[in-house]
Amino acid sequence: MADLVSVLLPVFNGAAFLNQAVESLLAQSYRNLEIIAVDDGSTDGSVEILQTYAASDSRFRFFQNEENLGLFANYNRCMELAQGSYIKPFAQDDILYSDCISKACDILSSRPEVSLVLTGKDFLDQDGGIKPAPCLNREGILRGKDLITWSLILLDNRLGEPVVGMFRAKDKGYGYDTRYFHFGDLEFWFRLLERGDLYFINERLCAFRFHSGATTVFNHRHLRDILDGFRLGHQYFDYLSAIGETKEHFQKRLIEFAALQVDHLVREQGLDLDSVRRTPPETIPGGTLNLADDFAQVLFLSLRYLTPTLSELDHLKRCREKDHDNFQKEIDKIHASISWKVTAPLRAIRKPVKAIMKD
Repeated sequence: MADLVSVLLPVFNGAAFLNQAVESLLAQSYRNLEIIAVDDGSTDGSVEILQTYAASDSRFRFFQNEENLGLFANYNRCMELAQGSYIKPFAQDDILYSDCISKACDILSSRPEVSLVLTGKDFLDQDGGIKPAPCLNREGILRGKDLITWSLILLDNRLGEPVVGMFRAKDKGYGYDTRYFHFGDLEFWFRLLERGDLYFINERLCAFRFHSGATTVFNHRHLRDILDGFRLGHQYFDYLSAIGETKEHFQKRLIEFAALQVDHLVREQGLDLDSVRRTPPETIPGGTLNLADDFAQVLFLSLRYLTPTLSELDHLKRCREKDHDNFQKEIDKIHASISWKVTAPLRAIRKPVKAIMKD
Protein backbone atom coordinates (compact mmCIF):
# COMPACT_ATOMS: atom_id res chain seq x y z
CA MET A 1 0.00 0.00 0.00
CA ALA A 2 1.19 3.52 -0.77
CA ASP A 3 2.57 5.60 2.08
CA LEU A 4 0.19 7.98 3.81
CA VAL A 5 0.77 11.66 3.03
CA SER A 6 -0.34 14.29 5.56
CA VAL A 7 -1.35 17.61 4.02
CA LEU A 8 -1.08 20.52 6.45
CA LEU A 9 -3.84 23.11 6.09
CA PRO A 10 -3.65 25.90 8.68
CA VAL A 11 -6.65 28.22 8.29
CA PHE A 12 -7.40 31.74 9.47
CA ASN A 13 -10.16 33.75 7.76
CA GLY A 14 -9.53 32.00 4.47
CA ALA A 15 -13.11 31.64 3.24
CA ALA A 16 -12.54 33.61 0.03
CA PHE A 17 -10.34 30.94 -1.58
CA LEU A 18 -10.77 27.96 0.74
CA ASN A 19 -13.15 25.90 -1.41
CA GLN A 20 -10.87 26.11 -4.43
CA ALA A 21 -7.85 25.17 -2.32
CA VAL A 22 -9.51 22.12 -0.74
CA GLU A 23 -10.96 20.92 -4.05
CA SER A 24 -7.44 20.85 -5.50
CA LEU A 25 -6.41 18.51 -2.66
CA LEU A 26 -9.35 16.18 -3.12
CA ALA A 27 -8.56 15.99 -6.86
CA GLN A 28 -5.02 14.67 -6.33
CA SER A 29 -4.11 11.57 -8.34
CA TYR A 30 -2.38 10.27 -5.19
CA ARG A 31 -5.26 9.02 -3.08
CA ASN A 32 -3.72 7.86 0.21
CA LEU A 33 -3.63 11.19 1.97
CA GLU A 34 -5.08 12.87 5.02
CA ILE A 35 -5.87 16.58 5.14
CA ILE A 36 -5.16 18.10 8.54
CA ALA A 37 -7.19 21.31 8.65
CA VAL A 38 -6.76 23.41 11.81
CA ASP A 39 -8.72 26.63 12.18
CA ASP A 40 -7.00 29.39 14.16
CA GLY A 41 -10.03 31.41 15.26
CA SER A 42 -11.65 32.39 11.96
CA THR A 43 -14.65 34.69 11.94
CA ASP A 44 -15.47 34.67 8.23
CA GLY A 45 -17.21 31.38 7.51
CA SER A 46 -14.08 29.27 7.19
CA VAL A 47 -15.20 26.93 9.98
CA GLU A 48 -18.46 26.10 8.23
CA ILE A 49 -16.60 25.31 4.99
CA LEU A 50 -14.15 23.04 6.80
CA GLN A 51 -16.92 21.26 8.72
CA THR A 52 -18.72 20.51 5.46
CA TYR A 53 -15.65 18.87 3.95
CA ALA A 54 -14.96 16.91 7.14
CA ALA A 55 -18.49 15.51 7.04
CA SER A 56 -18.23 14.44 3.40
CA ASP A 57 -14.72 12.93 3.08
CA SER A 58 -13.09 10.63 5.63
CA ARG A 59 -9.62 11.84 4.60
CA PHE A 60 -10.46 15.33 5.84
CA ARG A 61 -9.67 15.86 9.55
CA PHE A 62 -10.84 19.14 11.08
CA PHE A 63 -9.63 20.72 14.34
CA GLN A 64 -9.97 24.10 16.05
CA ASN A 65 -7.43 25.90 18.22
CA GLU A 66 -8.66 27.22 21.55
CA GLU A 67 -6.79 30.46 20.92
CA ASN A 68 -5.13 32.13 17.96
CA LEU A 69 -1.60 30.77 17.57
CA GLY A 70 -0.38 32.53 14.44
CA LEU A 71 0.62 30.97 11.11
CA PHE A 72 3.81 29.08 11.90
CA ALA A 73 2.58 27.85 15.28
CA ASN A 74 -0.56 26.61 13.56
CA TYR A 75 1.55 24.76 10.98
CA ASN A 76 3.23 23.07 13.94
CA ARG A 77 -0.16 22.16 15.38
CA CYS A 78 -1.06 20.55 12.06
CA MET A 79 2.22 18.63 12.14
CA GLU A 80 1.54 17.36 15.66
CA LEU A 81 -1.74 15.88 14.44
CA ALA A 82 -0.28 14.38 11.25
CA GLN A 83 0.01 10.59 11.02
CA GLY A 84 1.56 10.20 7.57
CA SER A 85 5.05 9.12 6.52
CA TYR A 86 5.35 12.22 4.35
CA ILE A 87 4.40 15.82 5.11
CA LYS A 88 2.99 18.18 2.49
CA PRO A 89 2.57 21.80 3.70
CA PHE A 90 -0.26 23.69 2.04
CA ALA A 91 -2.08 27.02 2.47
CA GLN A 92 -5.68 28.15 2.46
CA ASP A 93 -5.41 30.22 -0.72
CA ASP A 94 -3.05 28.03 -2.79
CA ILE A 95 -3.69 25.24 -5.30
CA LEU A 96 -2.08 21.88 -6.00
CA TYR A 97 -2.21 20.51 -9.53
CA SER A 98 -3.38 16.91 -9.80
CA ASP A 99 0.00 15.10 -9.89
CA CYS A 100 1.84 17.25 -7.35
CA ILE A 101 1.79 14.84 -4.42
CA SER A 102 2.29 11.76 -6.57
CA LYS A 103 5.46 13.07 -8.22
CA ALA A 104 6.95 14.28 -4.94
CA CYS A 105 6.23 10.89 -3.34
CA ASP A 106 8.03 9.10 -6.17
CA ILE A 107 11.21 11.07 -5.42
CA LEU A 108 11.14 10.65 -1.64
CA SER A 109 10.45 6.91 -1.87
CA SER A 110 13.30 6.28 -4.31
CA ARG A 111 16.05 8.68 -3.17
CA PRO A 112 17.07 8.34 0.49
CA GLU A 113 19.74 11.06 0.15
CA VAL A 114 17.02 13.63 -0.58
CA SER A 115 15.52 15.32 2.49
CA LEU A 116 13.36 17.88 0.69
CA VAL A 117 11.47 17.90 -2.59
CA LEU A 118 10.48 21.22 -4.13
CA THR A 119 8.54 21.85 -7.33
CA GLY A 120 7.99 24.67 -9.77
CA LYS A 121 4.93 26.85 -9.30
CA ASP A 122 2.61 29.41 -10.85
CA PHE A 123 1.59 32.75 -9.41
CA LEU A 124 -2.15 33.04 -8.94
CA ASP A 125 -3.84 36.40 -8.38
CA GLN A 126 -7.04 37.16 -6.51
CA ASP A 127 -9.02 37.14 -9.77
CA GLY A 128 -7.77 33.72 -10.85
CA GLY A 129 -5.13 34.94 -13.28
CA ILE A 130 -2.16 32.59 -13.61
CA LYS A 131 1.42 33.21 -14.72
CA PRO A 132 4.62 31.15 -14.34
CA ALA A 133 6.71 32.02 -11.29
CA PRO A 134 10.52 32.16 -11.23
CA CYS A 135 12.05 28.94 -9.97
CA LEU A 136 15.33 27.02 -9.80
CA ASN A 137 14.91 25.81 -13.42
CA ARG A 138 17.05 22.74 -12.98
CA GLU A 139 15.61 19.26 -12.66
CA GLY A 140 17.43 16.96 -10.29
CA ILE A 141 19.49 16.89 -7.10
CA LEU A 142 21.06 20.04 -5.67
CA ARG A 143 23.41 20.02 -2.68
CA GLY A 144 21.49 21.15 0.38
CA LYS A 145 24.20 23.17 2.10
CA ASP A 146 25.04 25.03 -1.12
CA LEU A 147 21.42 26.16 -1.34
CA ILE A 148 21.55 27.53 2.21
CA THR A 149 24.59 29.64 1.32
CA TRP A 150 22.98 30.77 -1.94
CA SER A 151 19.79 31.85 -0.16
CA LEU A 152 21.74 33.85 2.44
CA ILE A 153 23.66 35.63 -0.32
CA LEU A 154 20.43 36.54 -2.12
CA LEU A 155 18.62 37.58 1.10
CA ASP A 156 15.47 36.11 -0.41
CA ASN A 157 13.43 32.92 -0.42
CA ARG A 158 14.05 31.63 -3.93
CA LEU A 159 13.39 28.06 -2.79
CA GLY A 160 9.71 28.74 -2.36
CA GLU A 161 6.77 28.90 0.00
CA PRO A 162 5.38 25.95 2.00
CA VAL A 163 3.13 24.86 -0.88
CA VAL A 164 6.10 23.87 -3.09
CA GLY A 165 7.68 21.49 -0.56
CA MET A 166 7.34 17.94 0.72
CA PHE A 167 9.50 15.97 3.17
CA ARG A 168 9.60 12.91 5.40
CA ALA A 169 7.76 13.14 8.71
CA LYS A 170 10.78 11.74 10.55
CA ASP A 171 12.80 14.81 9.54
CA LYS A 172 10.38 17.44 10.83
CA GLY A 173 12.31 18.11 14.05
CA TYR A 174 10.55 20.79 16.10
CA GLY A 175 8.76 22.14 13.04
CA TYR A 176 8.64 25.81 12.17
CA ASP A 177 10.52 28.30 14.33
CA THR A 178 7.74 30.55 15.64
CA ARG A 179 10.14 33.43 16.31
CA TYR A 180 10.01 34.17 12.59
CA PHE A 181 7.35 36.34 11.00
CA HIS A 182 8.16 35.95 7.30
CA PHE A 183 11.07 33.56 6.64
CA GLY A 184 9.89 30.76 8.89
CA ASP A 185 9.36 28.58 5.83
CA LEU A 186 12.86 29.29 4.49
CA GLU A 187 14.47 28.61 7.87
CA PHE A 188 12.61 25.31 8.06
CA TRP A 189 13.88 24.41 4.57
CA PHE A 190 17.39 25.18 5.84
CA ARG A 191 17.10 22.65 8.65
CA LEU A 192 15.83 19.99 6.26
CA LEU A 193 18.68 20.78 3.84
CA GLU A 194 21.21 20.32 6.62
CA ARG A 195 19.98 16.73 6.79
CA GLY A 196 20.30 15.96 3.08
CA ASP A 197 19.96 17.24 -0.46
CA LEU A 198 17.18 18.86 -2.45
CA TYR A 199 15.44 17.33 -5.41
CA PHE A 200 13.83 19.95 -7.59
CA ILE A 201 11.02 18.85 -9.91
CA ASN A 202 11.16 21.34 -12.77
CA GLU A 203 7.43 21.32 -13.41
CA ARG A 204 4.79 23.76 -12.26
CA LEU A 205 2.83 21.47 -9.96
CA CYS A 206 1.17 24.06 -7.71
CA ALA A 207 0.07 27.68 -7.60
CA PHE A 208 0.90 30.26 -4.93
CA ARG A 209 -1.77 32.93 -4.62
CA PHE A 210 -0.50 36.49 -4.28
CA HIS A 211 -3.16 39.02 -3.28
CA SER A 212 -3.55 42.18 -1.22
CA GLY A 213 -4.69 40.31 1.88
CA ALA A 214 -1.90 37.75 1.83
CA THR A 215 0.48 37.42 4.78
CA THR A 216 3.42 37.90 2.40
CA VAL A 217 2.14 41.33 1.35
CA PHE A 218 1.60 42.37 4.96
CA ASN A 219 5.12 41.24 5.93
CA HIS A 220 6.73 43.21 3.12
CA ARG A 221 4.78 46.33 3.98
CA HIS A 222 5.78 46.18 7.64
CA LEU A 223 9.38 45.18 6.89
CA ARG A 224 9.06 41.92 8.79
CA ASP A 225 11.08 40.16 6.10
CA ILE A 226 13.98 42.49 6.94
CA LEU A 227 13.71 41.70 10.64
CA ASP A 228 13.71 38.00 9.80
CA GLY A 229 16.70 38.55 7.51
CA PHE A 230 18.77 39.74 10.47
CA ARG A 231 17.75 36.73 12.53
CA LEU A 232 18.35 34.29 9.68
CA GLY A 233 21.81 35.68 8.98
CA HIS A 234 22.70 35.57 12.65
CA GLN A 235 21.47 31.99 13.07
CA TYR A 236 23.20 30.63 9.95
CA PHE A 237 26.18 32.94 9.76
CA ASP A 238 28.66 30.04 9.62
CA TYR A 239 27.64 29.49 6.00
CA LEU A 240 28.53 33.07 5.09
CA SER A 241 31.71 32.99 7.14
CA ALA A 242 32.82 29.93 5.17
CA ILE A 243 32.83 31.98 1.97
CA GLY A 244 34.63 34.91 3.58
CA GLU A 245 31.80 37.30 4.46
CA THR A 246 32.08 39.27 7.69
CA LYS A 247 29.16 40.06 9.96
CA GLU A 248 29.70 43.74 9.24
CA HIS A 249 29.38 43.16 5.51
CA PHE A 250 26.25 41.04 5.93
CA GLN A 251 24.71 43.75 8.10
CA LYS A 252 25.50 46.38 5.48
CA ARG A 253 23.94 44.29 2.71
CA LEU A 254 20.75 43.79 4.64
CA ILE A 255 20.41 47.45 5.61
CA GLU A 256 20.95 48.52 2.00
CA PHE A 257 18.32 46.01 0.90
CA ALA A 258 15.93 47.39 3.52
CA ALA A 259 16.53 50.94 2.31
CA LEU A 260 15.60 49.97 -1.24
CA GLN A 261 12.50 48.19 -0.01
CA VAL A 262 11.33 51.20 2.00
CA ASP A 263 11.96 53.43 -0.99
CA HIS A 264 9.87 51.15 -3.22
CA LEU A 265 7.03 50.99 -0.70
CA VAL A 266 6.94 54.77 -0.42
CA ARG A 267 7.19 55.53 -4.12
CA GLU A 268 5.16 52.70 -5.62
CA GLN A 269 2.67 51.67 -2.95
CA GLY A 270 1.94 54.93 -1.15
CA LEU A 271 3.42 53.88 2.17
CA ASP A 272 3.24 56.64 4.77
CA LEU A 273 5.42 57.35 7.77
CA ASP A 274 2.97 56.07 10.38
CA SER A 275 2.38 52.70 8.73
CA VAL A 276 6.12 52.02 8.55
CA ARG A 277 6.60 52.86 12.22
CA ARG A 278 3.58 50.92 13.43
CA THR A 279 3.15 47.16 13.72
CA PRO A 280 -0.30 46.44 15.19
CA PRO A 281 0.04 43.99 18.13
CA GLU A 282 -3.04 42.07 17.03
CA THR A 283 -1.30 41.03 13.82
CA ILE A 284 1.67 39.46 15.58
CA PRO A 285 1.64 35.71 16.36
CA GLY A 286 0.25 35.23 19.84
CA GLY A 287 -1.14 38.78 19.91
CA THR A 288 1.88 40.48 21.48
CA LEU A 289 5.33 41.50 20.34
CA ASN A 290 7.87 39.64 22.45
CA LEU A 291 11.33 40.55 21.24
CA ALA A 292 13.26 40.08 24.46
CA ASP A 293 15.12 37.01 23.21
CA ASP A 294 18.37 37.13 21.23
CA PHE A 295 19.15 40.39 19.55
CA ALA A 296 15.64 40.80 18.16
CA GLN A 297 14.56 43.90 20.07
CA VAL A 298 17.44 46.05 18.90
CA LEU A 299 17.16 44.66 15.38
CA PHE A 300 13.51 45.60 15.29
CA LEU A 301 14.47 49.14 16.29
CA SER A 302 17.23 49.13 13.70
CA LEU A 303 14.62 49.03 11.00
CA ARG A 304 13.78 52.57 12.07
CA TYR A 305 17.33 53.71 11.39
CA LEU A 306 18.04 52.79 7.78
CA THR A 307 20.67 54.47 5.64
CA PRO A 308 19.65 56.74 2.75
CA THR A 309 18.10 54.69 -0.04
CA LEU A 310 20.43 53.47 -2.73
CA SER A 311 18.15 54.76 -5.46
CA GLU A 312 18.39 58.27 -4.05
CA LEU A 313 22.16 58.03 -3.82
CA ASP A 314 22.35 56.76 -7.35
CA HIS A 315 20.25 59.70 -8.48
CA LEU A 316 22.64 62.08 -6.76
CA LYS A 317 25.57 60.52 -8.58
CA ARG A 318 23.96 61.39 -11.87
CA CYS A 319 23.75 65.04 -10.90
CA ARG A 320 26.58 67.29 -11.99
CA GLU A 321 28.41 68.10 -8.79
CA LYS A 322 30.00 71.17 -10.32
CA ASP A 323 26.54 72.62 -10.90
CA HIS A 324 26.11 73.60 -7.27
CA ASP A 325 22.61 75.07 -7.52
CA ASN A 326 21.08 72.04 -9.23
CA PHE A 327 22.92 69.68 -6.93
CA GLN A 328 21.61 71.47 -3.85
CA LYS A 329 18.08 71.41 -5.25
CA GLU A 330 18.30 67.65 -5.61
CA ILE A 331 19.50 67.31 -2.03
CA ASP A 332 16.71 69.57 -0.76
CA LYS A 333 14.15 67.55 -2.71
CA ILE A 334 15.33 64.34 -1.10
CA HIS A 335 15.29 65.84 2.38
CA ALA A 336 11.68 66.93 1.84
CA SER A 337 10.53 63.54 0.51
CA ILE A 338 8.46 61.03 2.48
CA SER A 339 10.98 58.27 1.85
CA TRP A 340 13.73 60.39 3.42
CA LYS A 341 11.52 61.12 6.43
CA VAL A 342 10.76 57.40 6.76
CA THR A 343 14.43 56.43 6.70
CA ALA A 344 16.07 59.50 8.20
CA PRO A 345 15.84 58.50 11.88
CA LEU A 346 17.47 55.18 11.08
CA ARG A 347 20.97 56.32 10.43
CA ALA A 348 22.07 56.51 14.04
CA ILE A 349 21.57 52.82 14.82
CA ARG A 350 24.36 51.39 12.71
CA LYS A 351 26.79 51.09 15.63
CA PRO A 352 24.31 49.25 17.93
CA VAL A 353 23.39 46.85 15.13
CA LYS A 354 27.06 46.33 14.34
CA ALA A 355 27.69 45.45 17.97
CA ILE A 356 24.84 42.93 17.95
CA MET A 357 26.11 41.24 14.82
CA LYS A 358 29.48 40.75 16.56
CA ASP A 359 27.89 38.83 19.43
